[in-house]
Amino acid sequence: MNEPDGNRGLGLYIHFPYCVKRCIYCDFNLTTPKTIPAAAYTDGLIRELGWRLDPSQPIHVAARTSLRSLYVGGGTPSLWPRDELGRFLRAVAADLPLEAGAEVTLEANPEEVNAGMIDELVALGVNRVSLGVQSLDEAELIAMSRAHGRTKALQALELLAAAHAKGRLASYSVDLIYGLPGQSGAAWEAGLREVIERFDPPHLSLYALTVEPRTVLALKVRKSAVAAPEDELQMTMMFRARDLLAARGYTHYEISSWAKPGQLAVHNSGYWELRPYLALGAGAHGFIDGQRYRNEGRPSRYLERVQGGGPEVSVERPEAATLRFERLMTGLRRLDRGLELTAEDRAIYASVIAAEITRGRLVEVGEAGEAIRLTDEGVQFMDDVLLGFVP
Repeated sequence: MNEPDGNRGLGLYIHFPYCVKRCIYCDFNLTTPKTIPAAAYTDGLIRELGWRLDPSQPIHVAARTSLRSLYVGGGTPSLWPRDELGRFLRAVAADLPLEAGAEVTLEANPEEVNAGMIDELVALGVNRVSLGVQSLDEAELIAMSRAHGRTKALQALELLAAAHAKGRLASYSVDLIYGLPGQSGAAWEAGLREVIERFDPPHLSLYALTVEPRTVLALKVRKSAVAAPEDELQMTMMFRARDLLAARGYTHYEISSWAKPGQLAVHNSGYWELRPYLALGAGAHGFIDGQRYRNEGRPSRYLERVQGGGPEVSVERPEAATLRFERLMTGLRRLDRGLELTAEDRAIYASVIAAEITRGRLVEVGEAGEAIRLTDEGVQFMDDVLLGFVP
């Protein structure tokens, strides 16, 4: 079998599917065992890595392919014992070397962050932490069933800000959620102001609360125990955040992402640019050599599958029209530079683009109008805009 093309500069995603508890809004692939089988899971990941380096397998990459980014998500990866995390990272480095300056991110919850933990992560080569704060309001954190409170969130932020200021971490990102039940625009703004004025984080991910079907939040909404998020209020909150952050030197470069200069998320940008990425772990989704694959989601079954074969439960090669739409859908999320159009794009979507420009939801950018970008109204009605491009 020929080696896949175009995989240099890969992103690598690792899914750690274990948590202490499930938050009411969460529908991620995770489980909450009393004891995390950390060593067994590390063994499984290393075994899957071996499968992904075997050229006889349908989903594989060439050994010594370089990594431009490595991202450990979950779940709660900060629960991964550092000796086991280190064992896995050394296995990766043996076959997939990091490029110079590669971004290495680990997601963490505030309750796990302490000075010793940061020291351990830095020693392992982690240079970026994504911190799941979500809110600094005690009542909101309780309502979301978060395991941490305001005090712990502030302590974690102080430690990460200090590590970044000293150059020990290249970056860190703070996750916040807006549009929470009962949250006012003023309360949202106050919390955001406190984060940026006290800590000035290099990157922020701000997410509108969504009600996913199989969550406790969805059940509460159905029973009218809490009110569903209001779209108009959430949009007002997002634009208010944009104004506040622009004044502090942040660029709103993607629908949910703000960054200081030089601090854009490398790994996530690869998703929006439709770059290939390898994904390992229970429930992980990858995109290699034009093929999308999904691994078995249940951690116990995942560990069984990697013992006797590949862990993927679905593999597909999307048609050209589907990939073209995906590139457009993800590319339009980039609000800083928009989506660069190919000649094929212009031929296929000329009437749709013209109509959306007339509606004021798209605008051409660049000296020759070589790209299109969503306007504020386009951001508000992005789903509707995308419908016109569906193949």
